[in-house]
Amino acid sequence: MTQQGTFYDPSHVSLDMGSGDMMGSGDMGQPPQQSQSFTGSSFPGGKLGSDLSGQLAGHMLEMGTKQAKEAFSLYGRIDILRPYFDVEPAQVRKRLLTALVPERLTGTPPLVVSELYGPLMVVLTLIAVLLAGMKATGHTMQEGTLMGTAMGTCFGYWLGASAFFFALAYFCDTELSPIEVLSLCGYGLFGTLVCMGLSTLLIATASNLFFYATWGVFGVSSALRMAYIFLSRTAVRKQGITISTIVAVVHLLFILYLKFVYHKTYEAASKIIPV
Repeated sequence: MTQQGTFYDPSHVSLDMGSGDMMGSGDMGQPPQQSQSFTGSSFPGGKLGSDLSGQLAGHMLEMGTKQAKEAFSLYGRIDILRPYFDVEPAQVRKRLLTALVPERLTGTPPLVVSELYGPLMVVLTLIAVLLAGMKATGHTMQEGTLMGTAMGTCFGYWLGASAFFFALAYFCDTELSPIEVLSLCGYGLFGTLVCMGLSTLLIATASNLFFYATWGVFGVSSALRMAYIFLSRTAVRKQGITISTIVAVVHLLFILYLKFVYHKTYEAASKIIPV
């Protein structure tokens, strides 16, 4: 058949359809030229995000390492104090009794221990004795005020007097380290503890005469021992006599302060501070 003079060729039509299929299959086998896949670091902002993530992780690691070093450093500083508290109870008991016995001037410098466990226990016990004495005299101040004043007085004297004695020892060329002065002053407070303890436990029947007797026995004996140690560790005799006298006087005056001035001071404070 012909249509307007044009012949219809079936073979030509099939050939064109075949070539169309071939072209279509060829086009589907290849991805479009304009399509792209953005995954991972190929995304325009992916490289920046990975850099920020790496910096954040590094910063967190640095902070963790710093905190770990600080913790180990704190443990190391605490561990330095361990030798000063590593002592047997029998040794502490012996040193407490020795603190009440003045040594003779034999010319041999006595041994001064570098230990803080015994002195710390003496100070804490003295605080408890002061609290018992305040309550026995009928004080009605708040518990926190009583505890704070007692702790401030006892620890203040122990640390303050030790610093003062070490400064004197430094200027007088006395061979005593700060730890030895702390230990010596702390064990010296055992005489104070005995005086205040006896006068507090027997407060109902004790008189000032009884206190002066204990002060003259236990207070003076502990003061003489401390004075002798400072004297024996000082190279120049004149300077040794000066520093030993100051140490003994300060020690004895503190006992008198606790007995006569401490209570009166906080009797006045109890009238000012509301209960």
